[in-house]
Amino acid sequence: MASKGSGAVYKIVDVIGTSPTSWEDAARNAVKTASKSLRDLRIAE
Repeated sequence: MASKGSGAVYKIVDVIGTSPTSWEDAARNAVKTASKSLRDLRIAE
């Protein structure tokens, strides 16, 4: 018997952010910019 998967599909998008202060600010800027055109952002690595 085949088991059912979760059916979830994820789209992977690479974004690049910049900041003169820190990599944390650069990441925050990248996600903030991406959120303007992408919906339901859930995970950032």
